[in-house]
Amino acid sequence: MLNHSRLAEALRGSRLLVGSTAVLLVAAVLSALLVWAPEGTDDADDAASATRGLRVLHYNLCGAAAHCTWNSGKSGTGTSIVRVVAEARTFRPDIVTLNEICLTQYDALKKRLAAAGWPMDGTYASSQDNVPHCGSSGRYGQAVLSRRNVPDDVQDYREFEHTADETYTNDGRTVSVHRGLLCAHTEWADEPLMACTAHALGDAPEQLREIRDWALAFPPGTRVVLAGDLNLPPDAPALAYLTPYFTEADRQAEPTAEGRKIDYVFADRRHFVATDGDAEKYPESDHALVRGEFALKARG
Repeated sequence: MLNHSRLAEALRGSRLLVGSTAVLLVAAVLSALLVWAPEGTDDADDAASATRGLRVLHYNLCGAAAHCTWNSGKSGTGTSIVRVVAEARTFRPDIVTLNEICLTQYDALKKRLAAAGWPMDGTYASSQDNVPHCGSSGRYGQAVLSRRNVPDDVQDYREFEHTADETYTNDGRTVSVHRGLLCAHTEWADEPLMACTAHALGDAPEQLREIRDWALAFPPGTRVVLAGDLNLPPDAPALAYLTPYFTEADRQAEPTAEGRKIDYVFADRRHFVATDGDAEKYPESDHALVRGEFALKARG
């Protein structure tokens, strides 16, 4: 015969056990949610970066040059802007550096990257304001974008002193071209990073010395990425300004433009080792798109 009082106690005990188990399960789920972050958030970026290393994408867009009429300052189908977005979705870069880009294309690119699920912040500097395909402002230059924040109140653009008196003429108006080094103050793997680009003039090789001197003047311990169209081949004497201090991702000698290798992706030797790199030509630009991957050196 069943003892009703003992049955009642057993049922109460089982309810308490079930209730306690449910509380523990809910706590475990909440704890996991607090630790895990969806892809695309800062925490997820930091975790991914620590695992796979730093990824850098560089591209001279031929954004508004007369011989790249399909671009002509545009950002829609068939343009270099759409190519960068497609590449960002597959390569998933931490840093993107761009040369020969209109200010209007830069603004459109950020919107397209966000819509594609790979939002990036950035900074822009124009070398001239006399390019009609770039819209009413005529602004044409270079950009650096990062998966992490780039402060709006920090504009680090240093014009080259060695210019070879370069000018650009369009519609009867001649302007001086103000090339320089553009750097974004950002972060990677939860540490400060200076991500820089330059579109140097081959007739003024001393510009590479200026790049070196500025990079060496950054605060001690600063991690530095440098990518750009330097308009000089690897055997040019001026490259020796950079190579003792920077490691190159793609060390092959395949041409990137005009039958020569002139586009590069570097990171500083103090903090990084190169792990992979390549250059690939696409029809939208007269330059190859260059990818680079770097790993942090072990702290000694």
